[in-house]
Amino acid sequence: MKIFRVHHLFLFWILSLAFLPACNNSGENTAGADESSSYIIKQEIILSPETQDILNRFPTPFEVTMMLQEVKAPYIFSLTNPPANVNRYFTAKTKALNLGIYSTDLAYSSTYERADETDKFLFCTGKLAGDLGIAGVYDKSLPAKVEMFKNNRDSLVALVKRFFGETGDFLRRNNRNQVAVLVSAGAFVEGLYIASSLCQVARDNSGIASTLFSQKESLDKLTRILGEYSNDSNIKPVADELAKLKPIFTDYGLGSGKAIPQSKAAGIVAITEQVRASMIK
Repeated sequence: MKIFRVHHLFLFWILSLAFLPACNNSGENTAGADESSSYIIKQEIILSPETQDILNRFPTPFEVTMMLQEVKAPYIFSLTNPPANVNRYFTAKTKALNLGIYSTDLAYSSTYERADETDKFLFCTGKLAGDLGIAGVYDKSLPAKVEMFKNNRDSLVALVKRFFGETGDFLRRNNRNQVAVLVSAGAFVEGLYIASSLCQVARDNSGIASTLFSQKESLDKLTRILGEYSNDSNIKPVADELAKLKPIFTDYGLGSGKAIPQSKAAGIVAITEQVRASMIK
């Protein structure tokens, strides 16, 4: 069945992503990886225990997409990064950022049960993960679990979240954080862009605006993580871009359960679109 194949592949990709920190960041190329994949990090740094814990617990892309569905926000495919763009990313940095972006698009389409779009984003995330040399271990019990939960979206999402959560374990064991940080940054920005765009077009945007407001804590956490990479030439520009998002939460009247005028929503979209453009260009 189509839905079985889609979710089966999706969860297999999640398992692969969970092993992301174990990928080879040395000067040698990993098997099947793009030649540029070895040029992402000059030297690994040791995060402080507090920051490492924040990274380990950083929200998955499902956090935003589930909230959007709960407030009955629509699904608009044109808000996602076009799948055809996957072929324009050549450096490990842009591949990692857009692996994050496409992972949010994948969560968005999966949450809304859009099988065709999910297939497209599965291809994108699979290609970028392969180019980055990310390898996962296939769980032989996974098909049975997917079959069991395929008609129970809540249970299926809980299963996916558990695999996302395992990423933290591998981060701690392998101390391979930079690629994971870039993936997290891309995923966060894409979620913010989709939510702000939906906020602009909704007649009653109180629920979507609340979802936007809830992302302030995630931005604060991400800013703290990025702050420990101030001397990293790949990650510092990303931190500078994300700093441009801070006024969203101070200057536009966002609050819990509070609608905002479409003019202010348009201002938020303009900011997020600019930051996003620096990643998907």
